[in-house]
Amino acid sequence: MRAIVTDGKENVWEEQRPRPSPSNGEVLIKIRAVGICGSDIGLIHGEGPPWTNYPLVPGHEVCAEVVELGDDVDSLSVGDRVALHGFIYCSTCTACREGRYYQCDDLKEIGFTLDGGYREYATVPAYTLNPVPESLSDSEVTQVDSAACTLHALQRVQTSFTDTAAVLGPGSLGLFGVQLLAAQGVENIILTGTRDERLTVGETYGANLTVNVRETDPVTRIKEYTNGAGVDICVEAAGGGDVLNTCLEVATQQGDVVLTGVFDDRKAIDPNDIVAKELTVIGGVTAAHATDQVMELFQRGDLSVDGIVTHEFSLEEYERALETVLNREDGVIKAILRP
Repeated sequence: MRAIVTDGKENVWEEQRPRPSPSNGEVLIKIRAVGICGSDIGLIHGEGPPWTNYPLVPGHEVCAEVVELGDDVDSLSVGDRVALHGFIYCSTCTACREGRYYQCDDLKEIGFTLDGGYREYATVPAYTLNPVPESLSDSEVTQVDSAACTLHALQRVQTSFTDTAAVLGPGSLGLFGVQLLAAQGVENIILTGTRDERLTVGETYGANLTVNVRETDPVTRIKEYTNGAGVDICVEAAGGGDVLNTCLEVATQQGDVVLTGVFDDRKAIDPNDIVAKELTVIGGVTAAHATDQVMELFQRGDLSVDGIVTHEFSLEEYERALETVLNREDGVIKAILRP
């Protein structure tokens, strides 16, 4: 089978590997589609989390089909189409016992510490797979992880239809954030970013105001729009630039700041806004416990990948696909590979 591998030193290559066989409790899956996440690009450039193991097959946004069951697997059937939720955990540490398996003391993560979905076949523990409804497209299934990451973070704060919310960053996380806020009844949503075509997609999903930060200072514009009050909820979904301080500046008194982007380096912040305005700042970067809800939202039409999944490539076109995403060519927002 084909597998795309990186060493974290900006080198990416194709290998021919034997097709694996499932062990006890495992399932052999055929990858149908895999999203190219910004974190995959970071892995290639050596910017992955400290627990990353190289050489590595990237890819955690996986839609697959079950082709063989290992012993003692009764939760899935051959032919099932599945979404990957790639945390492998011990089940016995304090975090696991409390249901926070994504913070396991011995956590392994497919696509980061273990080979991911940039290949034709993979064996994974059965519990990392969720069967998906027939009505969901492969493209939607690849985005269950991204949308669920944002939902998991938003579930840690309370929202109201009277709230004003800002989403900073119109990539897939941010665009799902706009949709999720709208689905929760938030009627006043601001979206900021650097690319007009992405901001336009956000408008179609419910953003009332969009701000191109290359043309307009976002803090000034958001303060003007809210008559100086600021926003009740600020969702950071960019992972770059000065978005942290922007969040703290535009949040209203006792507002919520939700951090979902993954940063590639340390950021300096001014903590006075947190103290003086008594802000609540939370993080969330996992799809934990939210995948089933996201699939239901896709089925109901409250979530969509239209305008978000913009490009598809075959696995052998991986070089062109990665360059397209890295350089943000041809209006790409999210690209998927089709092994």
